[in-house]
Amino acid sequence: MHTQILESSDLEMLTRVLHHVCKKAGHQLDSDDAQNVATKLVYLFQSGMVDEFDLIDTMEAWSRENQRYFG
Repeated sequence: MHTQILESSDLEMLTRVLHHVCKKAGHQLDSDDAQNVATKLVYLFQSGMVDEFDLIDTMEAWSRENQRYFG
């Protein structure tokens, strides 16, 4: 598990991913949906997924899966 303190570059990257995923999914950044995306992003990052493009791909797949089930 990647438990070190988040560096400013980590936060900048996670913010870019959050904005990208929320924009693509149509979530407002101040919504509960965006909060769920942010929580999932931090979890994935701390679990060792630290590549920006891997995070985007994973979050987009997760978003598509949620759309299928929750519409």
